[in-house]
This record gives sequence, structure tokens and C-alpha cells, in this order.
Amino acid sequence: MSPKLTFTIGSAITFFFSAAFFVAPEFFTMTAFPAAKGFAIDVGMTMRYLLAATMFGVCCLLFQARNLERESDQENVLLGAAIGFTVVCATILYVTFFRGLDGSIPPIVTTGLIAVLSWVSWAKTKS
Repeated sequence: MSPKLTFTIGSAITFFFSAAFFVAPEFFTMTAFPAAKGFAIDVGMTMRYLLAATMFGVCCLLFQARNLERESDQENVLLGAAIGFTVVCATILYVTFFRGLDGSIPPIVTTGLIAVLSWVSWAKTKS
């Protein structure tokens, strides 16, 4: 897979999650923490808004990285994306299995997919 396509897919997926967190923060908070009440819901929603903004920043970076022309530049950004998405996926797996977070399957699958795509694209630029 080409680096440009990998960056485009990563950008599209992070945009989708960013928009979803921004539009429906209460839904995602209640899915993750069904027993939350009152102030805890407000804190959870605030965190979703902050996550949405952060994810949008990542979306913008990945989208602009599509235009890198030098293979060495693409390689460096792909490695950073691969490591970053691997850490995010591992963290979501950890909080799902060891901290009891519910509703984590879509983020696990998507961050894992982006991580794998980034690792594969990075490996292709190395050869």
C-alpha cells in the first residue's frame, strides 16, 4: 500500500472518530461508563470534546503528510504513525481488559487497522 493511501485512510478514520466524539459525547461517555451520574457525565463529556479536538489535530497532520514527496520523509512519518497508533491500540486494549471499559471494540479495531497499515507501508518504504 502506498504511503499516500495509508495517510488518507488514517486521516479519514481519525476524522470520523473526531466528528463522532464531538457530535455525541454523552453517548460515548455513557457507553464507556454506564453507571456514571451527574458530574461524572459532565467530566466524561468534556474529555470526549478534548479527545475530539486532539483526534482532529492528528487527522490534519496525517492529511497533510500525504503530500510529502521524499521517501525518507514519508518513511519517518509512517514510523511515527505506526508507533503512535500501536500505543493507542495497546492502551485501549489495556483499559478494556484490565480497567473494565465497555464499548471499546470499534476503537480497538480501527486503531489496530491503522497501526497495521502504517507498519506495512513503512516496511515497504524500507525495501
